[in-house]
Amino acid sequence: MRRTIPIVLGMLGCLAQAQAASTFECNDFLKFAGDRDGTFKTFQQSPDTMAWNWFVCLNQQATQQGSLRVWETFKPADQVYLVNGAQPLPYSSRENLPSQVTQKAQEQGMDPKGLFQFLGNDTPGSPQNGIQQVDGLALKMSPNPPVPPSNKEQLVRFHLMMGEDTFNYILDKAIYNRNGLAGLTDNLDFPATAWELKTSWFWIGTNKDFMSLLAKDGYYISQAYYVDSTGNYQVGYAALSGMHVINKLTTDWVWTTFENRNNPKYTVTNASPPQPMTNTTGPTEAAKPVNSTYQQQYPELAQYELIGVQYDRHQAEPKLLANSQLESAFQGSSSCLACHNTAAYSTKNNTFFPFNLDHQGGILYPTTVLPDSDFVGYQRLDYVWSLKRAQWKR
Repeated sequence: MRRTIPIVLGMLGCLAQAQAASTFECNDFLKFAGDRDGTFKTFQQSPDTMAWNWFVCLNQQATQQGSLRVWETFKPADQVYLVNGAQPLPYSSRENLPSQVTQKAQEQGMDPKGLFQFLGNDTPGSPQNGIQQVDGLALKMSPNPPVPPSNKEQLVRFHLMMGEDTFNYILDKAIYNRNGLAGLTDNLDFPATAWELKTSWFWIGTNKDFMSLLAKDGYYISQAYYVDSTGNYQVGYAALSGMHVINKLTTDWVWTTFENRNNPKYTVTNASPPQPMTNTTGPTEAAKPVNSTYQQQYPELAQYELIGVQYDRHQAEPKLLANSQLESAFQGSSSCLACHNTAAYSTKNNTFFPFNLDHQGGILYPTTVLPDSDFVGYQRLDYVWSLKRAQWKR
């Protein structure tokens, strides 16, 4: 079955977009329909339009697993970088849910055979942390309504996933553990059809009223679980608040990020008193008219908005790009492209490149690509910082 979605193509001016109706083919879009050059040519006409096309396609139902959205068929990173460093199961295979999760799901009237998002392990020292952002901080939900008392100051959680060609490259190179990284003799070079996702989630638990409120505000709801700081499984529902969508259409990769427009109602800053958490990097001027077009076209996605797109280190704008749910407190020094360009590993010292530029205890991340001379003695990881989750084989 071939699936198409209507799109609008045109060259973006400073304030408006010239619109011309066309169609975008979702079939085989993860491989750019076998035409990377043609896809890139179309992408260059309006990167923000293409970003929305991908977002729509990712949120369509998967043909083989009709109950799942396409992005939900991506391989969870925690099932690639296993805690014991072992070889992961094949791409389409999944680890069994912990028995505690299926039991609680059954007791709570959930679907124990359905998909569950694994939103991290909060026990001290766990390599599967799902709350600590790059700067070491976490994002809290609001202490005030509309967040109910039972959910106030809950921590926003995140989840990493990858596409099939990303997974296959990692498997072929045996870099799903630190042993593989330690044995690297050259820089990595992922295929053009490599994809990664990073999602952020509000924890709902079993509060049906809160779940209903979030659904009305356009949040996608999923079954989910996490391990709390005491080692107990928490099972319930979660709401999708943000999503990074990343692929290697360009050599610098394409960095796009979406989030729900209602996030400031539910998440807050670390200030005293806390203030609504907003996005200070966008939506960019280029994204605004495209958002309006697609939000009207797709009511089920209408509360999500594109913040912006980065894809070329030589493009001056946008210099900063962040998701308020994933780079909350350091949006002012957040550049997806520049930060991920630092992904590198020293096989001599078995350490990752220290991308924090402030070496005196502060936080300063690169907003422009660092010179190659900074990476002498490192193997470059081709922008894929998720490899930092790889563990030594035990």
